Amino acid sequence: MHSLLSVLCTGLLLVTAVANAADNAMLAERHAKRGVACTSCHVKSPNDKPTMTQCLACHGGSYENLAKKTDESDINPHATHMGEPECSECHSGHKQPRLVCDNCHEFTDIKVP
Repeated sequence: MHSLLSVLCTGLLLVTAVANAADNAMLAERHAKRGVACTSCHVKSPNDKPTMTQCLACHGGSYENLAKKTDESDINPHATHMGEPECSECHSGHKQPRLVCDNCHEFTDIKVP
């Protein structure tokens, strides 16, 4: 009985770890899983930073439309007093994302992909 419980707990931990790893995947990995080619964002060269226009081409068409898509709670990171910051202020394809709002605020309930 003890070994069965041990196996079940180990399995649960493994499933949780895999789920957390998927949630914490870098933005480039998330795009790749959806079939988006690297050249869709890195148009000129592999090292060029995607522009806001390139991001909005797939994510709403305009910043206003993007704000409508992310209006699911009382804090909308795309409808703020900061106007329309560049997407790369928060999102990064190959590094951990950061919420630029947290430079002054402490929003613990906003997850940046």
